[in-house]
Amino acid sequence: MWFSLTCQDIGPAQASDATQVHAWGMDLAPNIDVARQRLDEVELPRAVFVGEVHDRLAYHVNQLAVIAALRTSGAKVAVGLEMVQVPFQSHLDDYVAGDIDWRTMLERTEYFTRWRYDPRLYQPIFDYARRHDLPLVALNASRELTDRIRETGIDGLDTESRAQLPPSITPPAPAYRRLLEAVYRDHADLSDADLDRFIDVQLAWDESMAQAGARFLQARPDHVLVVLAGVQHVAHGHGVPARLRVQADVRGLVVLSEAEREDDPDSGDIFLPLANKELAASGRMGVIIRPAPDGAIVGGFSDDSPARQAGMQVEDSIVDVDGRRVSEFADLRLALFDKAPGDTVRVVVEREGRRQAALEFPLY
Repeated sequence: MWFSLTCQDIGPAQASDATQVHAWGMDLAPNIDVARQRLDEVELPRAVFVGEVHDRLAYHVNQLAVIAALRTSGAKVAVGLEMVQVPFQSHLDDYVAGDIDWRTMLERTEYFTRWRYDPRLYQPIFDYARRHDLPLVALNASRELTDRIRETGIDGLDTESRAQLPPSITPPAPAYRRLLEAVYRDHADLSDADLDRFIDVQLAWDESMAQAGARFLQARPDHVLVVLAGVQHVAHGHGVPARLRVQADVRGLVVLSEAEREDDPDSGDIFLPLANKELAASGRMGVIIRPAPDGAIVGGFSDDSPARQAGMQVEDSIVDVDGRRVSEFADLRLALFDKAPGDTVRVVVEREGRRQAALEFPLY
């Protein structure tokens, strides 16, 4: 499948749209133009894998640039998401359809429990998909499944759990296994048995993402699936691309950044520069939280904490923020994720079993 991505080949409305993408406080037109130029040099397959370093905004800028470049070329684009687990697909559908808002989608997909990275890194991508009616596709294995694999390995799964993975799992290529072993050794000094479980979890993620992607492409043969996943899952065509090729005979194009090319020129098919842009600071209460089964317990304070200055104390249980009930740590993150420094919040705590008067203070 081939798409020409030059501006001359698309209508004026589409070309104008491509130059009007603003996100994260920046105009993405230059980034989209670069993505279009790079993509115009290759024959595009039905799957494009755009690697990310999860907490770095510049990688997400490139992801949105690729999506916009493809869409404005006339391609029917869908966006595959490592950060959303397969059981929550219906909530993505509801979000794209306009039936629920961003905050509700985060809540229903249990984003702050299952992924946790600042959602502002992804919000413009989700918004772009919603605005242009691009399918969002949940790709990742459920945490419940990967937790079981950590305990038993893939071979030890019960029948119901094993059925969530493809019947046949492709062993990692030697080069990919070496890469995974290097990642593991960088983060832990554990036994080979633990290493095998670590690799099993990686394979479960890869196979699940490939399986969900294959099902979507088989159901929508006219679409290009842009997969957003960690660099580790896509570099060199290992991981998800290799398994998608096995499951659906779909060749993938790997898009990485110039940083990956500097480290390894063979790691991707095309490379994009990284924008010099960081995510704006979010508002903070200056509270160290100790998660608890029944709420968010104050374990301490940072220097100059506005919450402490307002009267909050260690061992207080935060139960409400701006009228939103807090029953677990994820609720607290959901209440605060879109707050900026200087925003005032109203927080209710319980102390020694008694609800206290609301505290109002500005975030810093």
